[in-house]
Amino acid sequence: MNSLTRHLQAYPNPPATHVEALEQVLAAHAGEPENGLAITATSGVYGQGIRTGLTWGHLRALLAELNPAGPAGLARP
Repeated sequence: MNSLTRHLQAYPNPPATHVEALEQVLAAHAGEPENGLAITATSGVYGQGIRTGLTWGHLRALLAELNPAGPAGLARP
């Protein structure tokens, strides 16, 4: 089974809410490391090579706060 088939089985409909959208993004990027930068806010502002933003771990923590029961589709890593 390919990743598209798995995704469509877990999420047969497009997201209706911001929580569902975040669930789908995290499911699609489930293999990303906790400390990997998902969204970059700044790069080089605080010094050469220093980047700020949200990591995959931050996004997973936000989802856990927004939806403590867990995603309806794919399980969290």
